Amino acid sequence: MASKRRRKLERKASRSIDQKMQVRRDNFNENLWRFGPPVLVLLILLGVIFFVFIYEPGNPRPEEWTLEEADTGVIYSSKDYYYDDQLTMVEFFQSQCGHCQNQAPILKEINDNYMDDTSENYSAHFNMFSIGGYKVGSNTDSKSNVASFKFQYHNSQWPHLYDSTGDLMRDYKFNSYPSMVLVKNNEIVYQHSGGLTYDQLSAEIDKHL
Repeated sequence: MASKRRRKLERKASRSIDQKMQVRRDNFNENLWRFGPPVLVLLILLGVIFFVFIYEPGNPRPEEWTLEEADTGVIYSSKDYYYDDQLTMVEFFQSQCGHCQNQAPILKEINDNYMDDTSENYSAHFNMFSIGGYKVGSNTDSKSNVASFKFQYHNSQWPHLYDSTGDLMRDYKFNSYPSMVLVKNNEIVYQHSGGLTYDQLSAEIDKHL
């Protein structure tokens, strides 16, 4: 008798739980139909606002910098070169990097052909900088290392800037030498890690000048 009574109570409790769960499901479905469409419309409107007013498609923006030239102490700022229709090339290098040393004659040729006003390829809208102060193994370039590299390998042709924090190259998402970017209208229009031939680099410069 007690066993029958217990089973009866269990069935009653089970029905009660089922009824409560059904009520909860009904309430959830009711709320879903009541609030779901307005929430969906709101999400769509937020998406439209983001893509119309906030999202900026296109090339990535470069990190800004203000750096000292290693040998002269002159201060240069990216704000003076990254805007308007100027095309600015920035090379990140390390003085003991063999690939950087091999790249040096090509960069010098680029400088001679695009920044010498007696050259037929001269452009008043082209600028170039080399930035050092970085590490290879346990060796970190000092300001004097950067200045020496400028004279030894580039023959003192264009500004060689010293990044005292050693962070700028990483901010540009580079981790190997040499690495280069071309910046125009405050956008990175080209980026590359590793050596380039003169023809490869000049083709990219000509494309964006």
